[in-house]
Amino acid sequence: MITNTSAHKACHPDDVKGLIDFKAGIHSDTSGRLNKWIGQDCCNWPGISCNSTIGRVVEINLPGYYVSGDDESPTFVSSTMSGTISPSISLLTSLKVLHLNKLVGLTGQIPQSIGVLKNLKQLFLSTNQISGAIPECIFTNLTSLRILRLENNHLTGEIPESIGNLQALEKLSLSNNSLTGKIPLSITKLKSISSILLDQNQLVGEIQLPLSPGQWPSIQHLSLANNRLTGVIPTSIGYLTTLSTFSVSYNQLTGPIPSSLGNIKQLQILKVDNNNLSVELSSCICGLTELSVLHISHNKIQGPLPSCVSSFKYLLEKEVDVSFKRTAILPTGHHQL
Repeated sequence: MITNTSAHKACHPDDVKGLIDFKAGIHSDTSGRLNKWIGQDCCNWPGISCNSTIGRVVEINLPGYYVSGDDESPTFVSSTMSGTISPSISLLTSLKVLHLNKLVGLTGQIPQSIGVLKNLKQLFLSTNQISGAIPECIFTNLTSLRILRLENNHLTGEIPESIGNLQALEKLSLSNNSLTGKIPLSITKLKSISSILLDQNQLVGEIQLPLSPGQWPSIQHLSLANNRLTGVIPTSIGYLTTLSTFSVSYNQLTGPIPSSLGNIKQLQILKVDNNNLSVELSSCICGLTELSVLHISHNKIQGPLPSCVSSFKYLLEKEVDVSFKRTAILPTGHHQL
């Protein structure tokens, strides 16, 4: 149903105006794609896809890194755009995908009018210079969202409790911004979520995890590193049996590494370094045979790593960080703290 071509007929006037206003907000496009937005047949414009049945624009796909040319001789292009996102984006009411990743030069705020786009399933605005708070209407109105990627910007403010409304959300990435406040408890209601990346912000308070099994049945990646989180690693971490990455490095966490961590048999990356974690490392780690990265240095953990770690076939010495100094492999096969 989605096509980049049409029988040379005019697009819906709202779509044309929304796109022309978007183009007007961009004062520099090194790829030259927007220069080809001429006439009324917007379904043939670069980066635009339409649904041939309803005759409306459903995708704006203008990433800063993309593939050009044909299948036999593809060309990889890196480009930038400078400017702001026009509020008229709201005229594209059938839009499902807005992909403006890695354009580097997008500034200003995310327009409040984006909340009108209730069909939106994918919102990519990462690696730009977008500032201000994330409009709450994204969390209250865009309940069809599956992917929300806003990482590598200058976003401020808090993550609202209304994030729990995004029941279809699969991937959430807000990394490397200046977000503050606590992680909302409602994030545990995201039943479709597979990836939560909130690292490199200024978040405070405790880690929020589901309190019963089955609430995040598909979770694979959870990264909360480089924040100001306090409290303990909840024992309910053991309910996340599908997890492959767990990173909480560079926070202010205390207490032990919970033994329930041993339930996560598929865990590949474990990073808890640079906290205030204490007590001996539990032998629960012996069940984590899929580990390829283990970072636990700069804590108050005492004693040697369990000897079982030396038999982990995917764990390379360069990815074992357990001490203030370079990790030593002892003749006995033990890693020494």
